[in-house]
Amino acid sequence: MLLLLVACVADEDFVGLDVLGFEDNDTEEVLWTLIGDASDGLSTPRDLGFNPQKEGELWVVNRDDDSVSIFFNAGDASQESEHIIDPYAMHFMEEVSSIAFGDVDTFGTCHESRNTYNGQSMPNDFMGPTLWSSDLEIFGESNPEAVDYLSNLYGMPTDLGSHLDMLHESPLCMGIEWQSSNVYWVFNGQDGSIDRNDFKMDHGMGYDDHSDGTIFKYGVGEFERVPDVPSHLKLDHRSKLLYIADSGNNQIKVLDITAGDADERQATMEPGTKHYTMKDESIWTLIDGEDVGMKVPSGITLVDDTLFVTDNQTSTIYAFTLEGELIDTLETPFETGALMGIYGAAIDDLWLVNAIDNQVWRLQPAESDSAQVPTVDEYTTF
Repeated sequence: MLLLLVACVADEDFVGLDVLGFEDNDTEEVLWTLIGDASDGLSTPRDLGFNPQKEGELWVVNRDDDSVSIFFNAGDASQESEHIIDPYAMHFMEEVSSIAFGDVDTFGTCHESRNTYNGQSMPNDFMGPTLWSSDLEIFGESNPEAVDYLSNLYGMPTDLGSHLDMLHESPLCMGIEWQSSNVYWVFNGQDGSIDRNDFKMDHGMGYDDHSDGTIFKYGVGEFERVPDVPSHLKLDHRSKLLYIADSGNNQIKVLDITAGDADERQATMEPGTKHYTMKDESIWTLIDGEDVGMKVPSGITLVDDTLFVTDNQTSTIYAFTLEGELIDTLETPFETGALMGIYGAAIDDLWLVNAIDNQVWRLQPAESDSAQVPTVDEYTTF
């Protein structure tokens, strides 16, 4: 579905961001484009991101059925969509909260789950981020060779779908962000920490050797999860600062990913992986939500040195400088609980989910030309 709502021209005397209505918080001075809805398989969408390898290819993760809705030529008149559920999504994408594209043709997901296989068993906390291929000839498919191998190994039919790898030390995972190679940062909702997960070498499509990964926990107990509200992350690859929507503490925090040393080695849920807590981390509060009227920050994105944050409780979008100064706000017309993930393709081109109404929206200035979809250059590693 593609629906345009064109609004009136903004007054040039206003100072603020065009995409947020020139500081007067007027939704009628923004161009709203409905990109997708339930007819595209959206079912409590919680996060979204563009595939940097495929121009105009937008991926949205859905909590209700542990799925992905993919939009091709997103925002264009030729837009099409596809809805995919992996054969073993009940574990590898159970209660999916977030998505982050990574190295070439890969992405990671995190999951607000304690591992119940969609309610079929008691929770055992054997849960964490999953590594996937974004190649549509692989994602959502089964690997016959892996099925045969694992079925013979376990003496029963075993199809682990298309996942490439998984680590299991971050249950109730509320957000994920890519660093480099197969390294991802996640918001561990159970331990109140930010975890650096390195999958190392993936095991290939549909296999189950997860033994070579390493996990480092930062700031244990300093972060707080709000049930059913993702806490998204955004890494500035230039400064090496990780920006964190700390939903439970109503703060935007920053973690310097270059600081800290491994302290104690922890037990692991899966033999072979290495699991540490950190010491001497560098974590600080950049924005206290109470100071700006924010209640429950959830989504966060960074574009042109501007942080955009969605407030899940007030359905407001905030824009801040990297020093934490408020630039502008826009109160959207959505219900409480609707705003979660947000993606900034450009300073005047925002994409966001409405989890209540099962929608994805694009926001642009009322007079804006179509903004450019981001390319792989935005994901330069260090």
